[in-house]
Amino acid sequence: MSIARTDGALTIADCARRLASVPTGRLIYTDGALPAVRPVTFAAVRGEIVIYTGHDPLFDRLENWLLTFEAGHLDPDTRTGWTVLVHGHAHLRTVPGLGAGFDPFAGLPWHTDPLDGHLVLDIERITGHHLTLPRPDGDHR
Repeated sequence: MSIARTDGALTIADCARRLASVPTGRLIYTDGALPAVRPVTFAAVRGEIVIYTGHDPLFDRLENWLLTFEAGHLDPDTRTGWTVLVHGHAHLRTVPGLGAGFDPFAGLPWHTDPLDGHLVLDIERITGHHLTLPRPDGDHR
């Protein structure tokens, strides 16, 4: 049986750098008192996680919720990688609502229309770890 062991905590600065290096993550919320996970496209900018929502009504109900967001990377050959967890309150915003002076073309890695919706998660708590997953004998996947 393979159990992940933590090789070490990441600093806040390292967590932020790693978040900026990947285009997708997982939004974690509750649905009917059960945990739910949704893969999302995101960008880490200005101390916030900005999630492109398109016009999906799922995100409308998450306004003002305390949510968790996770992003990470695991190398399948070496079985090493990292994971970063963010906790914070969510707010729905259009590009003009992202803040005065916010340039969506400089801060976001995608083109956006002024009316496109975004779920903005304030980074209130951030933690991260570097991980190594041991490979069990005989596992050649």
